[in-house]
Amino acid sequence: MLVEREAQLSALNDRLRQCAAGRSGISLIKGPVGGGKTALLKSFLEQVEAQGGMVLEAVATQREMDVPFGVLDQLFRGLPCSAEQRRLRALLDDSTSRLSDSLEGAGTEYLRNQANQQLWAGVQQLSTEVPVVIAVDELHFVDLPSLESLLYFAAQLRSARVAVVVTQTDRPLCSSNRERTLLVTELLRQPCFSLLRADPLSVDGVAELLSDRTGLVVNRTAAASWHRVAGGSPFLLKALLEDRLVAGPEPGLTQLGEPVVGDEFARATLACLHRGGRWFLSIARSLAVLAESESCDLLGDLLHDTAESTGNIVRAMNAAGVLEAGHFRHRDTRSLVLHELPRTDRAGLHRRAAGLLHEIGAEPHRIALHLVAARFTDRPWALPTLIEAAREQLHLGDVESAAQFLRLAESACESEEQRIDVAVLRIQAEFRVNPAEAMRQLGMVTCAVRVDRMRHDQMIALLRPLLWQGNREAAALILDRLTDASDRLDDRTAAELFIIRRWLSTAQPRLLAAARAPEKQLPEGARSMVVADPTAQGATLLGEVLTNGPDEGTAKAAQWLMETTPLGDGTLCPIQSALLALVYADRLDLAEQWCESWLREALARRAPTWQALLMSTRAEIALRRGDLSTARHYGWSALNLIPRPAWGVCIGSVVANLMHVATSLGEADAPGLRMADVPDGFFETRSGIQYLYARGRRQLVANRPQPALDDLLTCGRRMRDWGIDLPSFVPWRTDAVRALLKLGHVDRARELAEEQLTRPAIRQPRVRGMALRALAATQEDLRERESTLLCSLDALEGGGDRVQLAYALSDLADTQQLLGERGHARTSAQRARGIAVEGRLEPLLRKLAGGAGPVGARVPVVPSPRPPEGGGAFEHALSAAERRVVVLAAEGRTNREIAEELYITISTVEQHLTRAYRKLQVKGRADLASLNFVGHAVRTGLVRAGDRSG
Repeated sequence: MLVEREAQLSALNDRLRQCAAGRSGISLIKGPVGGGKTALLKSFLEQVEAQGGMVLEAVATQREMDVPFGVLDQLFRGLPCSAEQRRLRALLDDSTSRLSDSLEGAGTEYLRNQANQQLWAGVQQLSTEVPVVIAVDELHFVDLPSLESLLYFAAQLRSARVAVVVTQTDRPLCSSNRERTLLVTELLRQPCFSLLRADPLSVDGVAELLSDRTGLVVNRTAAASWHRVAGGSPFLLKALLEDRLVAGPEPGLTQLGEPVVGDEFARATLACLHRGGRWFLSIARSLAVLAESESCDLLGDLLHDTAESTGNIVRAMNAAGVLEAGHFRHRDTRSLVLHELPRTDRAGLHRRAAGLLHEIGAEPHRIALHLVAARFTDRPWALPTLIEAAREQLHLGDVESAAQFLRLAESACESEEQRIDVAVLRIQAEFRVNPAEAMRQLGMVTCAVRVDRMRHDQMIALLRPLLWQGNREAAALILDRLTDASDRLDDRTAAELFIIRRWLSTAQPRLLAAARAPEKQLPEGARSMVVADPTAQGATLLGEVLTNGPDEGTAKAAQWLMETTPLGDGTLCPIQSALLALVYADRLDLAEQWCESWLREALARRAPTWQALLMSTRAEIALRRGDLSTARHYGWSALNLIPRPAWGVCIGSVVANLMHVATSLGEADAPGLRMADVPDGFFETRSGIQYLYARGRRQLVANRPQPALDDLLTCGRRMRDWGIDLPSFVPWRTDAVRALLKLGHVDRARELAEEQLTRPAIRQPRVRGMALRALAATQEDLRERESTLLCSLDALEGGGDRVQLAYALSDLADTQQLLGERGHARTSAQRARGIAVEGRLEPLLRKLAGGAGPVGARVPVVPSPRPPEGGGAFEHALSAAERRVVVLAAEGRTNREIAEELYITISTVEQHLTRAYRKLQVKGRADLASLNFVGHAVRTGLVRAGDRSG
């Protein structure tokens, strides 16, 4: 079925009727490559033969356009073997043989008039019996001798029932085919000439074609999508449809879906380019190369041709569906064209494109793209261009491009200064995509630091990688030299030095303290840079949290920093600082939300180092929730994403998280977490402290209390010395208490436990609950211990750490069992077991195995019994949270005062009171006084006298 070709086919049928009546003429079907000209011609010729006419048909090809008489031979070789037709073929053979020599000579005599006259007489004789149609497909590829003969035949059409129908592809005028063009023009200027266009299909035409081919409903929206990809070319549309059918229809499909670009479309696109001739191929290849730097406006210069000439070809390619507005219509087309282009030709085009861009003063990164593609550095301007382009891309955050430019620049370096410059930039670039390579480069330039052959800006650029690697010696040397030269530093370098020192104050404070020279006052220009720098803001925020604990503004400051800071190599550090500030402030909800968002972006931007660091933080968030399976997933994903040596000193954090998981799950052996060799200076970093703490906990669970205590006390000593003794960062005292108790040092254990309750941010629910549980372990009075554990549970239920909650419940069950409160002990043990089964906490399950119920069974939480009237045992009816709210209400506190005292919302206070009134069967606050709740709370240890908020 022909679509949107009814008018053209009708005009051809009119031509046939005129031919039969003796009024002959020439019809030209013209249109773009792949426009359906051949299909229209074949449909017409089938009708000619169906009506008894004779068809003399030939197809011209680009490969045979230089073969003399090739088309004439096709026209007459297809004749049936009558006597007259045999005579015509013999005449053609004889003329070809006799006149071929003249072609090599003058090149203009093709068939002498006598031979042409005899051939025409034969055709005319055939037309006396039936109408004759001479059909030539692809007229622009007809060999010159055949074209000359066709021109002779066209001049005789008025005297015979012979029609000439030819097709021609829209092609611009080119000097290489001017003679052929003149002959074609003369042929088509004969009398009775008619032009028929076979233009690309409209959107409605596309819908009709697709519906006819598939039998499915094709709405206009879907048709527009197919038209957008194929440009209305019937040839490309059919190939696209084959790709769609190969992909497979969906079951029960009644409407055609979106197009699927596959191998057939690729082959059809290349076929269009080849059928368009060498100019189509040349334009396509040049555009494919120039698209690398978005420099398609240089097409004419690259081809050494005029803008008018190239514009004509581009318009023809637009009509063919290959291009749209001078650009490839589909993104895969460019890669197909480049893949087919021979490597040497491609490199040559890239070299010429680089030279053109350099001549017009284009941006360095546009030039560098072509230099990399051609592996070309032979011009004096190539190396400076690559270095400058790398700097630009590093500033913009496109580190992959910067790394590519620098790898090529490395091969072009001639002086030591150039090699150092490239190496420093490569370290910055490779860190994101290939940290192992960055570490290798770092080793190569460290010697230049020692001999003082580096500029100040190069030194400052090396500081962070050196600190990451753990090379404290070289880092300290740079710090000293830059501090000594502070009067000579430019504002940018001075600001960056200040920011690094601020970051070191909490990350590696001992290194900062060891620096020889003290920090000097910043100049005004550098000070304004520091104020606006997100790294300085992140370091300040995290430093405040680690030193003094979080406050009401911590979460807001962290959110603002992340909302206003785009992810990049220079901003990953402040972003992670803000995330950790939220973690240590117990705002795990916000930390998780932001961390997931940054992880998605890091994944989309293919930055494995970013992903690994963010996954490590995500594992720590999950660990603090007691979500061990999620912590394990993110921890191992991070550890396996980049090689372990490439982690540098930061490996301690991710390994620590995984060690905590293994300890909680009771995994006695974890060979993947052993660290035989650690980077230099590892234990002098925050990451090293986290590892020491995790190792100490693991030693403690393995019943090695003295090595455990050594690790934990080392943690504490360094945290105190560095001024970051924050329990929500590393609660080392809570585990040191247990190690001391195992060693029999009860008094020292109690001192540490009580000291923990005085530390900054101890009101945070999770760390307060852990501290109270540690304190309870040191208390000999069982009632006092029970009361402390109830307070611990109250905090942990609001802190969200299910693992710590389960252990506190287990301790409470043991205490209640000793007190003879078997029913309460059973309830607490059942709750602990339910959490342990859900989290697969094997050590806790083994501990509980001798108590209520079989190990491994999911046990529902048993509600507390109702209290006897009068409130004598009210603490067994209410939850720990409800009891604390009731005591304060009985004292006469308002709901707002209770909320502020307990760090909960007013709505939560109201909910607790409503449930308490119902359980105690009282009407309101006035009835609480009659039950003497405050005095009873003090006697039972729920609160201490003089500290009712407990």
